[in-house]
Amino acid sequence: MPLTMSLVASGLTQPLLDGTVRVSGAEFDVSPGKSVDDNSRQMLKGVFDVAEMSIATFLKAWERGGDLLGLPIFTGRRFLHPAVLCNVASGIDRPEDFRGKRVGLPQFWMTSSIWHRGILQQQHGVSQDAVRWYTAVQERFEDLRTPPGVSINALPEGRSLNDALLSGEIDAVMTPGRGGPGVQGDRIKNPYGDLVQAQRSFFTSTGVFPIMHFVVMRRTLAEQQPGLAGSLFSAFVEAKRRALSNGTAGVPIDELSTDELTRLFGADPYQYGLAPNRRPLGTFLDFARGQGWSEGEIRQEDLFVPSTLDQQG
Repeated sequence: MPLTMSLVASGLTQPLLDGTVRVSGAEFDVSPGKSVDDNSRQMLKGVFDVAEMSIATFLKAWERGGDLLGLPIFTGRRFLHPAVLCNVASGIDRPEDFRGKRVGLPQFWMTSSIWHRGILQQQHGVSQDAVRWYTAVQERFEDLRTPPGVSINALPEGRSLNDALLSGEIDAVMTPGRGGPGVQGDRIKNPYGDLVQAQRSFFTSTGVFPIMHFVVMRRTLAEQQPGLAGSLFSAFVEAKRRALSNGTAGVPIDELSTDELTRLFGADPYQYGLAPNRRPLGTFLDFARGQGWSEGEIRQEDLFVPSTLDQQG
């Protein structure tokens, strides 16, 4: 009986989804996931053997002893600056103006929300307790506590972030970007102004290309088949090589020339392996701990299948 793998369709995963790249020594039934949110909820139930999963959801499940270990295969990365929108009537002209405002998030504890709040505090001096937060979707865990001093309110059932933003019920939204609100027009703006410069400046000052989701597997499967994690890593590296070669991998920042992208990110912006990703991973863990999502200091090595710690590609 084949093992199961669920991947979110992208240039980096398509060769595995269409079967042009296979995992050596193992038979997998590979299926396209509906979304990272759905995959994450399914992996909390142990539905798949291997899947792409939100790094925030994985972190909480791992802390609670879930049957999960990560693979240092970071298939979902993007800058969050383009995913910040505000109503022009809100009085927000720059991110520093979020202090005291009503800001909508799909979920308070999803990966993008942790990144958004971390960047807001790190780069703009606005802490999470200085904003009134509104959420539109049920969290992935039921027994969560609100951090001290933080205001979190649920929008009425059926009320979308789009509608709440356009009506002025909330002042701004911060979303994952992909699949986020599609509001346009002169009633809505991005407080960063020059988005290309905002993303470039963030990367050059921090060295962080944010990780949104990555590949995980069942811990018990990794223990039962110790060679499988390495085979998976090799297959994803080959899938990425093909995507980079045929131009389907995408680019970290739109509107930058090929030469500037190479100067900033090198020939491969999507490096796999723990060693080249310690800075973004460490930054996320710091944000998560500071916001009250994780409960203590975490060694990055402990999150991953041990046999993959020295792999890069």
